[in-house]
Amino acid sequence: MKLPWKYILVSFLIGLLAGGSTGLFYSHKLAHEWLKRGPDMFLRHLDRKLHLDEQQKAKIYPLLVADRDKLMAYQDTLRKAARVQIRALLKPDQQANFDAMVAKHDAERRKREGK
Repeated sequence: MKLPWKYILVSFLIGLLAGGSTGLFYSHKLAHEWLKRGPDMFLRHLDRKLHLDEQQKAKIYPLLVADRDKLMAYQDTLRKAARVQIRALLKPDQQANFDAMVAKHDAERRKREGK
């Protein structure tokens, strides 16, 4: 018994959508986890490749953490600037909905980050 090509195509598309949506759902979480563990992972990588001594590790690690903190602060600055620009383009009723949306997003982010 032959399966018509339409059923095969529909099955393929359902699988593609399911896989893509799962990837999108977890990609933000994985990126955030990588950013939190980035300095540790990079220091281990440097140690494996360069065979660092303890004194070098102790001096390099704070530099990596400071860079991560600068990156996160810069992301915060960009996020806030974009929100101000978007809000300025919205009508008053849209602004109220946007503010609620932003507050919810910020609360979820704080919860994820453990703050």
